[in-house]
Amino acid sequence: MTARRRLGAYARLTRLPAGLTVPGDIVAGAAAGGTPIGPRLLGPIASSLCLYWGGMALNDYVDREVDARERPERPVPSGAVSPAAALATAAALTAAGLGLTALAEGRRGLCTAVPLTAAIWTYDVLAKESPTAGPLVMAAARALDVLRGAGPGRLTTALPTALLSGLHTAGVTTLSRHEAVAGTRPGEGADSRQRPRGPDAPHGSRTRGSGLPGAGVTGAVGDGPGGATSPDAASLTGPDVGTAFTGPRPDPGADDLPGRRARHAVLRSLGASAAVTAGIGLAAKDAGRRDRIAAGGLALGFLAAAGAAPLAALRKPTPYRVRRAVAAGIRAMVPLQSALCAAAGRGGAGLALLAACAPARRLSRKVSLT
Repeated sequence: MTARRRLGAYARLTRLPAGLTVPGDIVAGAAAGGTPIGPRLLGPIASSLCLYWGGMALNDYVDREVDARERPERPVPSGAVSPAAALATAAALTAAGLGLTALAEGRRGLCTAVPLTAAIWTYDVLAKESPTAGPLVMAAARALDVLRGAGPGRLTTALPTALLSGLHTAGVTTLSRHEAVAGTRPGEGADSRQRPRGPDAPHGSRTRGSGLPGAGVTGAVGDGPGGATSPDAASLTGPDVGTAFTGPRPDPGADDLPGRRARHAVLRSLGASAAVTAGIGLAAKDAGRRDRIAAGGLALGFLAAAGAAPLAALRKPTPYRVRRAVAAGIRAMVPLQSALCAAAGRGGAGLALLAACAPARRLSRKVSLT
């Protein structure tokens, strides 16, 4: 394998572009906690990036057997990265994250970094399979990352902002549990064929989540134009591409339980997005007029970014649409963080964070967010 291909495999293993959602956690936490936004935040940002990418690598190591059946193109089951190398990458990045915390922030910084690390590994190793514990642990991880930005002594002040970030993460994590098992309504089976992988088509994993743990939220089976199937895509699923992820096509009168469950998850995700938007409005009540206006506009932008793809998945919960909804939820973290900064009276910092949106989208066309 050439060096370029090896680097690409590790970029996919760690979901490299998704790391662009991490700095905003620290900045939003600092804004909410009244901490100066400056060079002091570089240490926590670098540390959280290492912990995030380490969680992603651990996720793929833990899910290697399931991915071999459901997502054979992923780095570990495809052989691009060995299981031992994936685990070593996870351990090395985690150690680097904790080491950077100790160097930059000392023991006080470890008060939030250690629980964050524990949440990441707990999710990947223990909680992922639970429909209740998984989203809660993932939400806790994202909330703890926000609190890292606030710094010791200011955690209580930043807690509402952390909880809003956690609520959005829980909604996306709940939805991502259905990305490989979403069903189709009777009569829609023909639209559930493999979609050719395009610029915005998320690559897939059954791994669930969107926050700091190995949030494989992610191949692309779905309802592409005309139900077209590319030879490349067909090679990922075998000859029966129409049923590779959805199972046998339902009879006209069949009860589509996976599809109903996926719709319920979409509704919960949309409800979380609406609640977060309302929470931003409440958080901004004490901000100045300009910051309130900025927070309102950014909150609506977040709602649009987080809600459009889930609405499409609600109409037809094919695996491809559910994965697109999950990927949209990940990208929506940046406008959410921007709105939270403005609500805390740091509208300038919030608008600056939006600069990460365009690079994240461009990179996600090369390396899947999920």
